[in-house]
Amino acid sequence: MGSISKKAQPRTKGETSTNNILYLILTLKNHSDRNHPLSIREITESLNNDFGSYGIQLDRTTVLRQLNKLESERIGLFREQDDEITEITDSKDLDLRHNLGFYIVGFEDNGTKYYYYESVLLESELMALYDAIETYNYFAVDDIKSISLKLSTIRPLSEDKLKYYPSQTDLDLKEDNTVLQNISALAGIIQSSQLANIDYGEYNKLLKLAQKKGYPKTLRPLRLLWSNGYYYCIMGIKGYSNTINLRVDRILSIDPVPADSKQLKEYSGFDGINGSNDPDSKSSYRSKNPVMYSGAQKNFHILVNASANNMMNTIVDVFGKNKKTAPVDADTAKKYHITAGDWVQLHLKCTADGMELFATEYCRYVIIISPEKSAQNVRETLKLALTRYGM
Repeated sequence: MGSISKKAQPRTKGETSTNNILYLILTLKNHSDRNHPLSIREITESLNNDFGSYGIQLDRTTVLRQLNKLESERIGLFREQDDEITEITDSKDLDLRHNLGFYIVGFEDNGTKYYYYESVLLESELMALYDAIETYNYFAVDDIKSISLKLSTIRPLSEDKLKYYPSQTDLDLKEDNTVLQNISALAGIIQSSQLANIDYGEYNKLLKLAQKKGYPKTLRPLRLLWSNGYYYCIMGIKGYSNTINLRVDRILSIDPVPADSKQLKEYSGFDGINGSNDPDSKSSYRSKNPVMYSGAQKNFHILVNASANNMMNTIVDVFGKNKKTAPVDADTAKKYHITAGDWVQLHLKCTADGMELFATEYCRYVIIISPEKSAQNVRETLKLALTRYGM
């Protein structure tokens, strides 16, 4: 038995008006922003040009009436020019009612009324997000292309600034892997408070990612965190009070493991994640895990050559700027063969492996005073290096 066809019903006046508002908002989104306001005439021409193939032809009076109607609505759609969202707008003043994600501004200049569409995500913010993604070598080329296209739909006039043109180097560096899927899986496990069976890799002599010894193992994903150009997942491990940090791009597989509260506590990594008394601060965690080396945190007393080019900038980049320096006294300067006026001392709390690597890398400008064990480890590393240079 054949189906009964129904004739298309003509649109009502209300439906047509609603559609016109949609076409109007899309026109403003695609052709305007705070640097490119449009007059009623320009809005009308662009709207009819974009949607004329759908049988839409509006006059200026209709466009103005629709704009006035939108402006009269009390849903947070319109803003005044002096109430625009900027890079310094306080979060409490954002007024993101109904999660609109955009707003419209109307203003008058020399007797002409202008309007424009603005995303609550500013161009500077969008560019920062995009640049972070493009420079990350382990997002696949196709992933970056897809993300750039999606981001450009938020601010269409910024599309040219977000276009991704991969070079041959990108094609060599940016591997086709499952980074985005790993991020999604880990975020879901963290949200639902589960454990996970993680298989992890490291690069072998042939520069191929191969399974790391001791994996797969059961861990508890706790936080996702950017640091030193890479994306990490902070993990709790059974039997340890500290956490470990795994790079998301080197995770080979993730399988959720349901767990009760008792089991979760066994994998909490409590001291490592909460030792700063600031459990939710990723910045604090990063500063206490230099170059994301994990392990138990220790109190360090170090000397730093503040007169060395960029050394204090490096200290801030690695450990944060909420540290206090103190002058180096004459006896300490004599003991370590340094100039007191050029050097300062700091007290830091961080992981031992991270600090030892940092002090070794910057051995000309950084001296570990205590703990003695870490100071000795650095001395032995430098002695071994010197013998390999024939010294």
